[in-house]
Amino acid sequence: MKPKRCMVLLIAMMILLSSRAAYADAPYNSYTYDYWGTPVPSPAPYLPIRIIDGTSLGVGNFSTPMDIFVSQDNKIYVVDSGNNRIVVLNERFEVQKVIDGFVKDGGRDTFSKPQGVFVNEKGEIYIADTDNARIVHLDAEGNYIREIGPPEGEIIPPDFQYRPTALVEGKGKRLYVISQGVNQGLIEFDKDGVFRGFVGAPKVSFNIIDYFWKLIATQEQRERMQDFVPTEYNSIDIDEDGFMYVTTSTISESDIRNAINSRSQDDRYAPIRKLNPTGEDILRRYGYFPPVGDIVFRSRGYAESGNSQFVDVCVEPYGIYSVLDKRKGRIFTYDSDGNLLYVFGGLGNRMGTFRNPVSIDIINDNYLVLDNITGYITVFEPTEYGKLLKEAITLHQQGKYDESTAKWEEVLKLNANLELAYVGMGKAFLRKDEFDTAMKYFRLGNKRDYYSNAFKLFRKEVVGRNFGLFVMGIVVICVLWWLYLKRKGRKEVRM
Repeated sequence: MKPKRCMVLLIAMMILLSSRAAYADAPYNSYTYDYWGTPVPSPAPYLPIRIIDGTSLGVGNFSTPMDIFVSQDNKIYVVDSGNNRIVVLNERFEVQKVIDGFVKDGGRDTFSKPQGVFVNEKGEIYIADTDNARIVHLDAEGNYIREIGPPEGEIIPPDFQYRPTALVEGKGKRLYVISQGVNQGLIEFDKDGVFRGFVGAPKVSFNIIDYFWKLIATQEQRERMQDFVPTEYNSIDIDEDGFMYVTTSTISESDIRNAINSRSQDDRYAPIRKLNPTGEDILRRYGYFPPVGDIVFRSRGYAESGNSQFVDVCVEPYGIYSVLDKRKGRIFTYDSDGNLLYVFGGLGNRMGTFRNPVSIDIINDNYLVLDNITGYITVFEPTEYGKLLKEAITLHQQGKYDESTAKWEEVLKLNANLELAYVGMGKAFLRKDEFDTAMKYFRLGNKRDYYSNAFKLFRKEVVGRNFGLFVMGIVVICVLWWLYLKRKGRKEVRM
């Protein structure tokens, strides 16, 4: 027995050491949250492999860069705001061109503190030229096409300040623009650049206690209170189906806590939303907790205190999306149902950590994160664990449930504490009509609503499979009861 015990201990030690070595490769802690809200350590889904800056590219230091965008042909556009230029790279991170101006009406025009860029499928470039209060539209070569100035209309107040910071082109070549200080939603322009209104205005949210005190407070006290106004958006991305993902960082910590504690599924206190063309939020929030970033955070006075503060969003195929937390330097990735897949990143001075991250995008499954203090672009490459997670979700969305199940099993070998993997396997077995097996995995994954659905289907299947026996049993009982009554009646007549 002793040699066997020694062997078991040796194997356990080797597994533990290899696990720690895998964690040590990352300059940050990776984790998820379980059903009870407890942080659960996990293998690193992504690791930093490279840092890119303006000097290494041969274009001089970046100065407070504000945005990074990857086009459909895998070109990388960096908005170098402090230098009033757009630096264009190919997928090998080689400089293709630097756009620091354009010819307009026979003369040269330049940018002033641009903050956002979007490139459509034709390669046409839209630049949020913030301090010039306009959107500049260029062709793929950087030649001037047109500019779109401030919105005009009866609903625009005379003192309206137009400072565009981010934008996307939607269906029908409509532009949806975020402007600093605007809390009515996205500014919509039609294909001709004509203002059509505001889309997706966030719902007004307030605390009923604060509202009560505002009613009875003095004028001076009311002026010091926060107005109950909608929050403003700060970033936007669009998926292949034309749905827009937007983020906001102005929701109060108390409202975020309330959303976490109540496991809220509505969008009143939602720092990320998914808008359809009419501006309605359709983001699915079916995870253990709403997608708000960290659900456990320190109080004021501690480093990284408070709730997560989303400043950018990156959308991938099959409904996967990642949000960048500026306050804590972390990337939170969710699936289409709002389940947290993984967390990585952090604040610091090591490769893979940030001083002030402002933008995120993805190229060839590698994340690019832009820091506007250091001027660095950090490239993150997926680990085996990160690849398996996305493959399992993708295969499920493609209807390949057997293959999806196999991937989830591999995920569990690397992280047996990941409840989402059990839920994923449960979904796969549910799709294959193996309801009893699905129930087992939903129980392991603490997914009570899915377990209830699987149980209903399992009960229906059992009843359907044994319906003939049930009917026969009822008939036999009825016949026996009839014979009993008949025999009893005969005995009473004889007496």
